[in-house]
Amino acid sequence: MGGSNDHCCVQLCTGSSRYNSELSFHRFPKHKSIRAQWLHKIRRTAFSITQHTKVCSRHFTNDLIRTTAKGKRILAASAVPSLFEWNGYTNSKTRAGVWERRTRPTPSSPDPVAEESEESEEEIVEAMVPMPIDHDYGASPTVCVDREQYEKLQDEIEMLRRQVQTLHLQSSFGLQRFRGVSPVRDYITLNT
Repeated sequence: MGGSNDHCCVQLCTGSSRYNSELSFHRFPKHKSIRAQWLHKIRRTAFSITQHTKVCSRHFTNDLIRTTAKGKRILAASAVPSLFEWNGYTNSKTRAGVWERRTRPTPSSPDPVAEESEESEEEIVEAMVPMPIDHDYGASPTVCVDREQYEKLQDEIEMLRRQVQTLHLQSSFGLQRFRGVSPVRDYITLNT
């Protein structure tokens, strides 16, 4: 690969065979489903692939690349790039399921201390505000929490509407005098 000049096509990657001889460059697979996975992973949707379009070994885990006896690095047939700058060149751990994340109580024999704590929990539950159990799909999407504040705002809106109406009437009254031609003729202009 001494004279080759391959570049990585992944966004934000500056991998070049000219400046880094440790990198190997791999062509896109011919199998359409794996090729689509590659395009999705490298975040390129409308991308034209040629025989010179390559992805560098930086984007594959070491277990997907094997080295032959002569030193040629070959990519596994079902390999998909997974290491990128936007994920810190690390494979994201699969998120733990809900059962792994939540601690579950272990079944145990009845304990008098546990019975006392259950009684105190019942008292706390009774002191809490009751909430509706079922969702009312017929209810409006907006719920008025503070009725007094809502009524004050409604009154203020009505007052402002009346104020706008009176101002509109006053301004139109001032313009009514100039509506006809005759009042304008009565005014005398003085040239000085």
